[in-house]
Amino acid sequence: MSTVELDERLRELFSDERLDLPAANDAVSRIVGGARRRRRVRAAATGALVVAAVVGGVVVAQGLNARVASEPGAPPTSVTTVRPQALEPSGYGPFRLGMTEGEASERGSFEVVPAGPCRRYEGSETSFSLLVSPEDGVVAIRLPMFAKTPSGVGHGSTVDELRGPYPGLVVDGDRAAVAMGSDWGYVFRLAQGRVSVTWIEKTGGECGQGG
Repeated sequence: MSTVELDERLRELFSDERLDLPAANDAVSRIVGGARRRRRVRAAATGALVVAAVVGGVVVAQGLNARVASEPGAPPTSVTTVRPQALEPSGYGPFRLGMTEGEASERGSFEVVPAGPCRRYEGSETSFSLLVSPEDGVVAIRLPMFAKTPSGVGHGSTVDELRGPYPGLVVDGDRAAVAMGSDWGYVFRLAQGRVSVTWIEKTGGECGQGG
């Protein structure tokens, strides 16, 4: 079939009355109404997006302002570092500086020996003893040879090993001492540069320095 014949056949086909569809009487009003509805939907959607964007912008701005405003006005933060040694107790086992003579005697088996104005309670453990004042109670505790302070020093420790946990250590001849609180401290007796005896002592006790 030639191009001319094909063109004529297509014209005849599209001009055939059987292809015509009858239009409804309200076709025009339906088309116009649908177009209006689509415009309203688009307008509403656009408005919602604008409102959301504005509200979101306000929320973000308020959050930023609150965050920025709170930083300069925030109270100063202070960080306090507490050395473990500050938590060491002023005692050994069930015994504490300041407990009464009666409380101390109830907590162990002792041999009582006079010691000037005080009394020495000699314990069954090697080298363990208490100095007890009639006025102040327990004023000094001599640790057993095997015992260590909570920082891990004791019999046999060198002066350098003492200075590690106790940088405030003061060495005077064969005696080394460090204040652990306002009213107590450690006294280390030294022999050939190493600890031979460790005392926990009340500061200014009437019995004098137990070590």
